[in-house]
Amino acid sequence: MSMYSHILERALLPAHNLVKGRKYARHRRFLAESQWWPLERLLEFQWQELRSLVQHCFQSVPYYQKKYSEAGIRLDDIRTVADFSRLPVLTRAEVNEHRDALCSTAYRGKLLPHSTGGSSGVPTRFFRTIESYDWRTAAMDRVYGWTGCRLGERAVYLWGAPVGRVPRGQLLKARAHNYLLRHLVFNTFSQSQERWSEIYARTVAFRPKWIVGYVSSLEEFSWFLERQSMPPLPGVKAVIAAAEPLDEQTRARISKAIGSPVFNTYGSREFMSIAGECEEQSGLHINSENVLVETALSPDEGPSEILVTDLHNYGMPFLRYSIGDAGVLDNTPCACGRGLPRLRTIDGRLLDLLRTANGRLVPGEFFPHLLKDVPEILEYQVEQKEIDRIKVSVVLSHPLSRNSQAFLEEEFKKVIGDGTRVEITNVDRITRLPSGKRRAVVGLPAIQ
Repeated sequence: MSMYSHILERALLPAHNLVKGRKYARHRRFLAESQWWPLERLLEFQWQELRSLVQHCFQSVPYYQKKYSEAGIRLDDIRTVADFSRLPVLTRAEVNEHRDALCSTAYRGKLLPHSTGGSSGVPTRFFRTIESYDWRTAAMDRVYGWTGCRLGERAVYLWGAPVGRVPRGQLLKARAHNYLLRHLVFNTFSQSQERWSEIYARTVAFRPKWIVGYVSSLEEFSWFLERQSMPPLPGVKAVIAAAEPLDEQTRARISKAIGSPVFNTYGSREFMSIAGECEEQSGLHINSENVLVETALSPDEGPSEILVTDLHNYGMPFLRYSIGDAGVLDNTPCACGRGLPRLRTIDGRLLDLLRTANGRLVPGEFFPHLLKDVPEILEYQVEQKEIDRIKVSVVLSHPLSRNSQAFLEEEFKKVIGDGTRVEITNVDRITRLPSGKRRAVVGLPAIQ
């Protein structure tokens, strides 16, 4: 561990938490220890947290009170995790339709509004608490630490950027945060040869120890390095892939081009970090002290729907939430020695890459990132019909306001540029695949 990382983790962050009344540092210390507990002890801790949360929901969350009462389920019926698994599933549609009724009447802390990117085609708007945020960031940093990297080591992010006009105070806070943690963040929502050249030059000068990015952005960066016959980046210990599915072919390409191992992670905006790979890279360890992950089928039966419960968001609890992915659980011991259960496989949502007439590449992740901030949009689908035309079909709760229209026009122009027009079309419903799922972002067949 570098001297700066040691000071950051042992002094600066705890001091900040003490002054602000935050619990990140405490949770981080706890998670560093609990990951080595045997599975039985972890499951016992998880059940204690879950039992407290369930009691809280039955006593103070109006929507759960009504839903469970109509299903004939009482609090006394929930005596084990098996009993809990018989509770009805929570869906995106319910969260969006009953958002206020899903908030606890007993919670007195601050509720932070947030929203998902809607990578399935349906944005979800919800609230989280400061306490749950501290748990989430501690869990995420633990996952990142499994790659061998530490807080305070130089890191490059191939990431997205906030949309719209960001208040100056928020910008200054973000810059201070990145400076303290030594993060260099690049907006990769708009990609071009010139942009990748700039990113490469600044990355080499920055000398990062690790690189974090959307899978599609990491892949395009790797293609750029190959096309330009660039040598692997010196000093990079690990690449962390996030936000999109990572197949083994893509992993190998990124690893070869950048010159370091690639670690897969799994998360969502509703919960942040759910799971990630350790040094053994044999499945993704679940942050089971903070989330309960269930699947409908046993591991031997193959992939099935993933359900997630946040154990610490007491302001707007998510119980048995259908996240929209499928996976296979694995409770067998990992060679690393951690007792945390794993997700053996994850079948996530795919978002195609789009190409513009002026040569830019636009990751599919841009559209969920943007459209989540338009309150009138209930569902959407983005399709690239031709190189100079992108069609955005939207189901609206009510007509787009002037502010929303101006916001979309400005952001589309910023990322997509001139030469490719974006057509927004109001529709009554989004066509689904035979499986019943949506394709949220569909590119030209020739460039997928």
